[in-house]
Amino acid sequence: MQKARLRQRLLTNCVAWCSVLALSVPAVAAGYRAEPLKEAAPKDVAKNVRDILDTRGLRILDPKGKAWVDIWLRKNVKTQKDEGLNGVQYGMLPEGSVLGVIRYHMKGADFRGHKFPAGVYTFRTGLQPEDGEHLGASDTRDFVLLCPSKGDVKLDPMTTDAVVKESVKVSGAKHPSILYVTKLFDKPEGLPRLIEDEDYEYWILDCQIADAADAKKSVRLGLVLVGRAEE
Repeated sequence: MQKARLRQRLLTNCVAWCSVLALSVPAVAAGYRAEPLKEAAPKDVAKNVRDILDTRGLRILDPKGKAWVDIWLRKNVKTQKDEGLNGVQYGMLPEGSVLGVIRYHMKGADFRGHKFPAGVYTFRTGLQPEDGEHLGASDTRDFVLLCPSKGDVKLDPMTTDAVVKESVKVSGAKHPSILYVTKLFDKPEGLPRLIEDEDYEYWILDCQIADAADAKKSVRLGLVLVGRAEE
């Protein structure tokens, strides 16, 4: 199982930085690293979307210390009963839920290696189809899909097919632009944090979003920002 093989190397010491999130500050710069971003999501994000986001973000720096991506998570998310679908680890999240906004300062690449331009994107949950074309792409069916921020104005969940129609606009290709999400099972003292899975050469943002129905609960996400599916 992936969770058994995941060998994590914590790169940052955790300090509080906002009411919902806690940020890690690097002790030694090595590889990618994270720092607090004391600004709200860009104005080209729809106002109703910005209203559900934390007013402070997280900046990821590349190995050269340059700003690479900025991320704003939503304050809370409405969950549902997990039906235990095959290969789905995040069944508590309604399909097509908005989870946040991400800004790429430079050209990016998704989990399948497809390139897309610098820009601002929303990201929503989606499920990998159970078909032969996607067999073996990952251990689970959970992904998030990037969508152009200017066109994504609905807060309600959407079907994966509807999200795909928006996501294909990111790269201009026939494939949606996707990032993998994986579950993490240790108990860190504070989140978010940036960790490296050396086995897979992933860099993972370990973060959480509060449950809208119960402030004492949260949904923990392992968002793979760097890394791609095995060939």
